[in-house]
Amino acid sequence: MKNTLLYLNNTGSRWIVLDENGKHEERSWQTQSGRTITRRVIFYASFGNFGCCTFFYKGKRLSVLAVSI
Repeated sequence: MKNTLLYLNNTGSRWIVLDENGKHEERSWQTQSGRTITRRVIFYASFGNFGCCTFFYKGKRLSVLAVSI
C-alpha cells in the first residue's frame, strides 16, 4: 500500500496522510531542552499559505505549523 492522502471535509482544508502500513504519518521535532520527540499527526489543516499539524502531546491536543517541526 502506498502513502495515502484523505480529505476530512468538503473544502479540503483538513486532511490526513497515511503511511504504507495505514497508520497516521509521524513527525519529529526538537524541544527547547534538546530532546527529540516523535508523534503521529492526527490531521493537517490549512493556515493561510501554510499547513499546521495537530497531534497529542502529554494528553493535550496541540497544533503547530508543519514547517516548524
